[in-house]
Amino acid sequence: MEKRIHERQEVSITVEILDPPHLGKVSLVTKNISKHGAFVQLAKEKCLPVGRIVSLRMSGVLWGEKLSTVSARVVRVTDEGMGLQFLDFDFM
Repeated sequence: MEKRIHERQEVSITVEILDPPHLGKVSLVTKNISKHGAFVQLAKEKCLPVGRIVSLRMSGVLWGEKLSTVSARVVRVTDEGMGLQFLDFDFM
C-alpha cells in the first residue's frame, strides 16, 4: 500500500515545461496534484531523468494568479508520465 504525506487531487491542469531549454516549450496535462507536487502525463521515452530540475508554468487560477512559474524535481518516472516535487511552491 502506497503511503502519501499529502492527499492528491485528481485534477487536469495544463502545465508547460519551460526549462530545460532543449525540450522547447512542452505543454502537458496533470493527472493529479498535491500540496507539494504533481504527476504529469507524458510518454515514458520523453520523460526526463529522476533528479532533473525543471521550470514549470501552471495556471494560477487555483491560488489567485493568472500564471505561476515554479521549480520542480523529477522524482518518479512511469509508463504514464513523471512525478514532480515542487521545490519553491506550496499551492494549498
